Amino acid sequence: MRRRALLTLLFAVLASAWLAGCGGGPAADGIRAGVEERLALALPPGTVQVVELERRGSQADTKAPAGETRRIVYFDARLKLLRDYDFGAWDSPGVAGLVSALGAGPRGITGITSGGNKAGDIIRAHGTALYRRDGERWVGVLPAGYRPAEAPSVATNAQTGPAAILDAMRKVIDSVQKDASPAQRAVIEQELTTAHANIRARLARVNEGYAIAAGAEHGQYLRFAQALVAGTRVRAMPLVTHGGEENLRLLRAGKVSVALAQGDAALDAYEGKDAFTDDGPQASLRAIGSLYPEPVHVLVRDGDPARSVSDLRGKRIAVGERGSASRGTALRVLAAHGLADKDFKAEEVGLGTGLVALRQNQVDAVIQVIGVPADSIRDALAEMPLRLLPLDEKAIAALVGRKAGYFRASIAPGTYPGLSAPVRTIATAAVLVTGPDLSDAEVADLTRLVYRNGRDLVARGSAQGGQIAVATARQGLMIPQHLAAAKALDAMGPAGAAPGAARPAPPPAASGTPVR
Repeated sequence: MRRRALLTLLFAVLASAWLAGCGGGPAADGIRAGVEERLALALPPGTVQVVELERRGSQADTKAPAGETRRIVYFDARLKLLRDYDFGAWDSPGVAGLVSALGAGPRGITGITSGGNKAGDIIRAHGTALYRRDGERWVGVLPAGYRPAEAPSVATNAQTGPAAILDAMRKVIDSVQKDASPAQRAVIEQELTTAHANIRARLARVNEGYAIAAGAEHGQYLRFAQALVAGTRVRAMPLVTHGGEENLRLLRAGKVSVALAQGDAALDAYEGKDAFTDDGPQASLRAIGSLYPEPVHVLVRDGDPARSVSDLRGKRIAVGERGSASRGTALRVLAAHGLADKDFKAEEVGLGTGLVALRQNQVDAVIQVIGVPADSIRDALAEMPLRLLPLDEKAIAALVGRKAGYFRASIAPGTYPGLSAPVRTIATAAVLVTGPDLSDAEVADLTRLVYRNGRDLVARGSAQGGQIAVATARQGLMIPQHLAAAKALDAMGPAGAAPGAARPAPPPAASGTPVR
């Protein structure tokens, strides 16, 4: 009964916004002409072509000036790229131009590819346009854009709190029209049911906490998640998993609210590529921010004759276990050095098992993407001398150039005992990601928790936690950042490095660097 009363109350508040109906406004041809005109202003000539536009109804603009009739028109559009174009470029019109021209909401555009689109690509949009009546014709005003739901207005001298809000809502009920159509009532009830479920879910997270998909037991992701929430009032439960790929799938399935992942794997999941091809694009995936760099380590025994990754042809290589994002990166690194699957024997084991196998001569090399310093590698040095192989410059250029979440990096001298020269490699960012479950307020709170100053995450067990800063929170991000996280970071300090910014190339290390 209490739930029914709540739904009835909220129905009454929102009904007035829907009662205007879906008819009226210009026809599809007029809408299309207006969209094409705005696109021509927003983007360089010859960039896109409207190949299809379908009108999806309209409603009265309740905020129209007195004496003026306006309608918000909804439409679905399909655009074709006429040339290669990077909507994410900083020095040219991009997604902002599309949003303005199409009046699309935050989830209203699909088909934008990170790193640039190609001629022939299709972009789909759920758009809106605002028109006013001028005699017998409709004149475009501007795209209606995204308007979040607004709470009922309350006088500034009115009481605040739940009781006052409920009183204001009851007053709205008295003014609501009673002739809503069955279809309109069905839509409103569906939306209210969803809102009710979201409220309950958030209250449950407040009371019971939420799960964070972390990583392997004793691994860096798990230790960071544990250090993050230790000593705070945040009710979060870091989970032991197989790694980034599994984390992203758990997030997609709604089994967790937050996850840790490699930046390259997050991009693959967002675009539905490689390991996530069968899953399809995870369009709702959003980054809270970058945490720390994770360089690629290629380890061999010190006595091994290999001096380059390309010398591992025919070797037994521990590439990482299934479900870990490191495995996918390792295979890409090998491919960039000209090694196809048939050119080596892949052992799908994690770093700890791989290092034991390397010591026992059961594998010839171990490849791992991991933040520095890696404790397991330091521990392995107590058992035997190891050598880090540098990546070939040509392979680095190819991997960085594909804009897949990689940037140039080096493992600096002194990172591991006996390492006296820098090791040329690539890195990806460890990123904290979320889906649509968390509210903007929850995302903002989490962002402030992760990036606030004055804490010592190293002392709490996460060595990599010392590298987390507002200034690098956008370093290497290749998926959209959650708007609430971006706003929280902007309020905290400098925006930091540009997404995907390349790092300076380290000094050459041609033959592999001993680690003793």
